Amino acid sequence: MIHGNPSTPATLGVWIDYSRDVISSATLTLSNRDAAVLLAFLATLVAITGVRSWRISRFAMYMAFVPRQYHVEASIDDQLLPQQVILRNSETATGAAVGLLSYTYVNKEAEAAGTRHKLKGTLFSVIALGHWATFIFLSIFTSQIVLGRTVVSRATSSCGKWGADLNSSSSDFNLVYNELGLNATLDADNYVQNCYFNHVKSGIFDCERLMSQAIDVSVSHDAECPFPSNVCRTKFALAVDTGNVSLAHLGINTRLAHELYFRRRSVCAPIHESLFYVGTYTSANLSWFKPDEKMDIYRFITPTDDFPMMDHLVRHDNRSAAYKLDAYHFPFPYPLPETLAAPLHFKEQLRDGSHGPSIVLLSGRGITFKNKSDDALWSVHTEVEYPNGTFQGLDLTKLPPRYRMDRVLNIIGCDERFQLCSKHTNRCLPWSGLIPLVDAEAIDDRASSDVQIGRDLITAVSLLNTVILDTSIPAVIAGRDGSSVLRASRHTNNGEQYYLEKEQWKTEVTYWFAVAMAKLQLGIFNTIQGPNGLRPTDTVNLWADSPMMNICGRVKYRSADHTSLSFVGVVVVIVVSAFLIAVSLFDIIIDWVPRKWSGRRLMQWEASESLALLERKKRSGHDRERESSADGPQLLVEEARPKPT
Repeated sequence: MIHGNPSTPATLGVWIDYSRDVISSATLTLSNRDAAVLLAFLATLVAITGVRSWRISRFAMYMAFVPRQYHVEASIDDQLLPQQVILRNSETATGAAVGLLSYTYVNKEAEAAGTRHKLKGTLFSVIALGHWATFIFLSIFTSQIVLGRTVVSRATSSCGKWGADLNSSSSDFNLVYNELGLNATLDADNYVQNCYFNHVKSGIFDCERLMSQAIDVSVSHDAECPFPSNVCRTKFALAVDTGNVSLAHLGINTRLAHELYFRRRSVCAPIHESLFYVGTYTSANLSWFKPDEKMDIYRFITPTDDFPMMDHLVRHDNRSAAYKLDAYHFPFPYPLPETLAAPLHFKEQLRDGSHGPSIVLLSGRGITFKNKSDDALWSVHTEVEYPNGTFQGLDLTKLPPRYRMDRVLNIIGCDERFQLCSKHTNRCLPWSGLIPLVDAEAIDDRASSDVQIGRDLITAVSLLNTVILDTSIPAVIAGRDGSSVLRASRHTNNGEQYYLEKEQWKTEVTYWFAVAMAKLQLGIFNTIQGPNGLRPTDTVNLWADSPMMNICGRVKYRSADHTSLSFVGVVVVIVVSAFLIAVSLFDIIIDWVPRKWSGRRLMQWEASESLALLERKKRSGHDRERESSADGPQLLVEEARPKPT
């Protein structure tokens, strides 16, 4: 679920979408209302252009009807064809098509004109209809300049990565720090449950706000255990891998983001908890313990001045009807310190990025199970012993069998790593831990000679690095109880686990990794203006007054309140329409051409205009009347002249 403020700041106007090609990269973002007005204007403009450009088409078709040879001494009226008159006086393409078809196939005079004129009339009718259909299509096709809801963030003072205020007291700092981390994890968990697997989305959640709904992951069931021999409980480990994911996939909008790829990989396996066992507290050690109380001690780091209390304590009691989870990530620089328990030393530690192990600790002796389980993490075989006798009339010896987990503590160990690659150089940096230090020149040689490329590389990678550490598996578990973290809890009721998958631990690891990737996506999105619910008095913008603020305004996302259009498409529609409309005014200019400069074809064009035809018809009528009136009085005079006698 995206809790992002619906008023997340977006850049209005023209911006460059670097994930597109050069022509379509220029993007115009408007509010939905303004975009609708612009689209309506463009569609209307194209329709008007269709009407105006018909004047150009009809002129060309008119000239095609002019006979190649004609008698010089013949008058213009004698050379005009009916089809020319129809074309000359049709203001729309459909009107011309109907007129030509009617004359060609209905009027008997057209049959007498010959097959050639009939074919011409048919052809030009089809052309006229084609002209009309073309502009109808173009008017509709104008909507294709809409690129969708993709927008780019606008740089604001609240942009950045927010964290607990270092100036507050240590207790307040820890509380706020843990609160921010927990809320970010819960948001990511909700998002994964509703939007991630198989890209299925719930109608009540906004799964389309991020540039990519999910980061696809692949799972390998035959990976090698990353720890020394005999540490893992299973023959093979589980590897969860993103493969190469473009930084543009995360919404990062820089010139080189689509050329840069990151890869996250976690290899996990259940490991033997006995390797970390150091003792048990009883009432003999702790006076406040009851005689039957026990607490096992597990040590992963030898206590030092820097880590005075790192022992993990697990009670033996089975009174809690809930799972308890703890998780730790140890990002130590190379080489791993001797204080770290030897079983957690990798077979092959990476030299870069503080590559250290992650562990997840599960306990739940109070949970009862309906069935036994051979799962490497749960391992349920210990049968619950009921006391002999009855309770409220119920014979306890006849209760159905129930089981408990065999071990007090169950552990999963993980090797988590990160890699960055460049498509341009076809080069990948060595694998590193989750605190990578990226050399721009090492990933792309152009960074040393081109300052702009170097800056773009640093911008994109810096934005990724601010959140990559938050993608460790312990980071999505810490601070949460088992009912929130475990997928197995979905099949738990009142302290009873009634279903477990065959390899439940693999389901859990895969889900945790997915939550980590969602946390990565949301972490980048939340740099736009910070997550909701921030308390100004307890939090601070960690980017404030630093070069990191230059990264602001570089995150793309989808906004339901905005529409983005191709800026080039808008310009092309307007320019081409304006050009065709301007050219269509040629018939007005023709009227200004002196008659002595007009060729015979232009004279025919002018003469076939309806008003010109009407004027000549009136003029010829007046001439006939004058001739009649001139002859009439002479006859009367003759009749009135007296006859000689």
